[in-house]
Amino acid sequence: MMAHTPVMDQAALLDIANDAIILTDAHGTITYWNLGACRTYGWEKNEALGENLHTLLRTELSGDARNLESSLKEQSHWEGELEQVRRNGERIIVASRWTSEGGNPVSPRLQINTDVTARRQEIASLRESEEHYRLLVTKDFTGTLSIRADGRIMTCNPAFANIFGFASIEEATTGNFLELLRSRKDGVELLEMVQQHGIVERHELEMSQRDGDPVYVVARLVGSFTEGTLTNLQVYLFNDTKRKRLEQQLIQAQKMEGLGTLAGGIAHDFNNILAIILGYTNRVETLGSKPEASGAIKIIKEAVERGAALVQQLLTSARQTEARFSALDLNALVRELEKMLQATFPKMISFELRLQPDLPVITADRSQIRQVLLNLCVNARDAMKYGGTLTLETSMTRGAELIEVFTGAAAQNYACIRVRDTGSGMSKQVKSHIFEPFFTTKERGKGTGLGLSVVYGVVNNHRGFVQVESERDAGATFIVYLPVEHAKEELRGGITGRIIRRQNAPQTILLVEDEEMLRDLGVIILESEGYRVLAAKDGVEAVALFEAYRDDIGLVVCDLGLPRLGGREAFLKMKESRPGVRAIVASGYLEPTIRSEMLKAGVLDTIQKPYDFNDLLAKIRSAIGPLEDDDHPKLF
Repeated sequence: MMAHTPVMDQAALLDIANDAIILTDAHGTITYWNLGACRTYGWEKNEALGENLHTLLRTELSGDARNLESSLKEQSHWEGELEQVRRNGERIIVASRWTSEGGNPVSPRLQINTDVTARRQEIASLRESEEHYRLLVTKDFTGTLSIRADGRIMTCNPAFANIFGFASIEEATTGNFLELLRSRKDGVELLEMVQQHGIVERHELEMSQRDGDPVYVVARLVGSFTEGTLTNLQVYLFNDTKRKRLEQQLIQAQKMEGLGTLAGGIAHDFNNILAIILGYTNRVETLGSKPEASGAIKIIKEAVERGAALVQQLLTSARQTEARFSALDLNALVRELEKMLQATFPKMISFELRLQPDLPVITADRSQIRQVLLNLCVNARDAMKYGGTLTLETSMTRGAELIEVFTGAAAQNYACIRVRDTGSGMSKQVKSHIFEPFFTTKERGKGTGLGLSVVYGVVNNHRGFVQVESERDAGATFIVYLPVEHAKEELRGGITGRIIRRQNAPQTILLVEDEEMLRDLGVIILESEGYRVLAAKDGVEAVALFEAYRDDIGLVVCDLGLPRLGGREAFLKMKESRPGVRAIVASGYLEPTIRSEMLKAGVLDTIQKPYDFNDLLAKIRSAIGPLEDDDHPKLF
């Protein structure tokens, strides 16, 4: 006959359990408390027995726990989670299972509690991580996609669809990634970089939404290869449009700051130019027809060209212009800049040029690169308060030497410009922040902190790199690397075609110019070349003359800034009257967008004022030919 297990043995068995096993009477008084409960709550058996359960553990009867009593009475059972407090004050969550006998209100109640606090924290952390990931992949600034080597989109996340204006992921996956780039050429270059390096990091791209609005992204591309051939790409895009637009505003603000720096020197030079023109004009009057008069005229012409160049510098610096890439001789640009800075910088700063003689021509925006060098030189000047040497150096660097420092250095060769000063230098901490917008070490009112951020942005737009070497009290060297790989190809693509001469064109020219002395001079010069000239002083008079003589007029030479009716509007009215009207437009400053519109509307060419009449005559002969076939001598 099997012997009964002693009661103490049963209690010892319950003590082995990790869970808290508690027995209470109908009023909640604790009558049993196992070792698991001691471990869970920190109260010893003798401390817990006889105490009210909810008072001792400060049980939070909220949510589903409000149904605890009614469930025990109706179903003799309740399961749920309770918030309780340990002896040390720590709040915990327990998964609790309660049982009573047959709904009897006076029967004892057994509960088994499992501490699930750590598990709940893990779940909360997991949910937070999932939410973070969801935001990361769905917010507008981070897009991921997989594409084939031909650009077809295989998969993408919602962020990519949002960035580029697709209504859904399904719609986005019907498109082609390469078609969203600024040009087909950008796509070819991008694929070549991935094919060559496998991974392309932090590559800035200008792309377009479906409606044509520009989007600026920073891209990371990882290629997949089969037997060395690129098959697929994983693309990660960070939407950088807001920062890029701010950068463009900063560039414009920096141009205005640069004007303030150079205003004194430019005014000085311009006054000198005016003095030269005035003085030599008086000399021409006194010389009359003497041989020396031609030399005086030559000097006047050179002074005018200097003045025109200064005005163009002001326009380029003060007004927003689009990036216009063309062939650029860096050595010539550096020499020109050094000459100007010598006239404007303190005399205690000396200049040293070290130019590589065979430096190849690059393709770049001349005004923007000039702004970069100007900003670096102004910074160098400010670092040499008590004088020093500013060195400008050009050289060539192979892309293979840069790739360890700049992972995106994909060009084979780079033109290198070094701007070195012997000034105060900078600490490592300052050096780590110099390219951040608004960061400056200058006194309040002495600088905006935009200069080097503009340098970084412009060089980045040219697919180049900027490097700085400096130590405190040891000067600083800024190194700008600009790619030279596609200079010739881009130059060929950027040159406008020659004007197609109209055969047997009428030799009458309508000259529209509101400045009386310039208009009279134009009539004299054009008539001396054998052309018949009709002259108008404003847009309304020009349109009336064109209507009266439209079959006789072979070419219209028209200023844009006219009274009563502007040059653009006058040309459009002439075009309505005769769609085949041929015109050359002149302006002291022509906005790039307006120039593009005029050329699309049918204008043959534009000419910058003040212009050399020899240049204007060359354009006229290209359009309607010379009156006679013999060579025409230059006017000056």
